[in-house]
Amino acid sequence: MTQTHIILVRHGEAASLWSEHHDPGLSADGIAQADRVSKTFGGKFLSYKLCSSPKSRAIETMKPIALEQAKEFIIQDIFSEIPSHDIQSEHKQEWLQNIFQLPLEELPESVKVWRQDLIQWLESCADNAIITTHFMVINALVSYLTKQNTIAYFYPGYASRTEIWLKGGSLIKLKLGDDKKTVINL
Repeated sequence: MTQTHIILVRHGEAASLWSEHHDPGLSADGIAQADRVSKTFGGKFLSYKLCSSPKSRAIETMKPIALEQAKEFIIQDIFSEIPSHDIQSEHKQEWLQNIFQLPLEELPESVKVWRQDLIQWLESCADNAIITTHFMVINALVSYLTKQNTIAYFYPGYASRTEIWLKGGSLIKLKLGDDKKTVINL
């Protein structure tokens, strides 16, 4: 069995709040964060598949990484943020705080399906990959791998790297990204 290495990069800081804009790009700080994280890859990951969430802030975070690796990246819906399209903007902060604390069995059905799709992707992943994605995607995967009963596990900082090593679908090593009490831009 071969080993799979997956690097999840949280997008840089967004230019506007999640509850105010459905798809913000990166702020000036976010652009700088994306540039900094791209330099941490150097030319060491040239064989890795590059993937991004379809959200602008994730794509903008991937662009300098792809440039550093001198290769194209693909956009995959599976890495998009937690489904919240039916939550009114003024209620998103409260909703997300609640989701963060709920036992898995009490999650809304749309969130359960989203999480299960991520888990199925992870269990079938055979390619080494660098993926730019979102706070809750990273948490959903890490909480699953560490057998938590909530979707939340830690607070990955903007443009931080969380690394997962799998062999035969089983976790063999986990390196968490910068665990900072960063603001989730609601």
